Amino acid sequence: MNTPRVGMRMHAWGRRAKKFSELALALLILCAIAYGVMPATTARAATMQETLADDVFQNEPGSTGRCTIYAATNMLRRAALLNGDADWTSITTSSIPSSGGLPWSFSIATPSASYVVGHGSISGTDEEKTAQLMGILEESPAGIVLYAGDCSSPHAVLLLGCKDGTFYAHDSLTGATSALDECVTVRVSNASSYWYVSSGVLSPDPVSIAGATVSVSSSGTGPKDAAGAAVSVTLGSASLVEGTDFTVSYESSVNVGMATVTVTGMGRYAGTVTSSFQVEPSSGLIREACSAAAENCSVDKTSSAMLTSAVTL
Repeated sequence: MNTPRVGMRMHAWGRRAKKFSELALALLILCAIAYGVMPATTARAATMQETLADDVFQNEPGSTGRCTIYAATNMLRRAALLNGDADWTSITTSSIPSSGGLPWSFSIATPSASYVVGHGSISGTDEEKTAQLMGILEESPAGIVLYAGDCSSPHAVLLLGCKDGTFYAHDSLTGATSALDECVTVRVSNASSYWYVSSGVLSPDPVSIAGATVSVSSSGTGPKDAAGAAVSVTLGSASLVEGTDFTVSYESSVNVGMATVTVTGMGRYAGTVTSSFQVEPSSGLIREACSAAAENCSVDKTSSAMLTSAVTL
């Protein structure tokens, strides 16, 4: 007679256990979101180039004395974009806690995620500071707020990165993105401290170059000029730059006939794409061949080399 009652109790306990498990899972997800471990949005993460658009940066209307607040705002907006936070525009100067200046550590939240900012200091010679900043930037894709306190006019900018030995930054006072040496008063030599996003920012994955279109052309005078041919690479609407976005290597480019060029992505691009092109006879090649065979050989000096793309991928 008690069996049905026991079964009902077990069934009720099972339903409570299920609800408890669902509640625990929901709490775990909320905690992950709150601490910036797990984004609450499925928006596409921005590329580095997209985070440099003019509308990403908020600029001072004049010398307000709030340069650190503006630089921190711009750093956090870039961090949110890189993390795919669809609510990145909700981050404004009003989001930053301040009691006259930028706190050494603080956190902010959008409707989708939370971000934590930490503080550090740099010192030493210019060479030592340069090395420290390059190391910090490698760990800070969104950039760092760089503050120059060791000067008559203290100021802060958002340091974005370093390329070919030159630091680049956005100065909210001028509204410009430029070499650090062109910013207002901030230099490596007088930099004393920095702020960074400590809660973690996703570095954008390299873009695959596999779907790029490759074309080869040349106005050279012989097939040996193939290794110096003009190679253009486009990916979507973007025209890639050799030496910055890709490198080039050739196979069978010194003989008449089919040759292959291999384009390898670099920087923010990865992967490879190949294209075949035809190396045509030219006066340069014929003259070289005849010179080796017979001194009285004549050539048609009006011919010219032409490299045409046979395959584009």
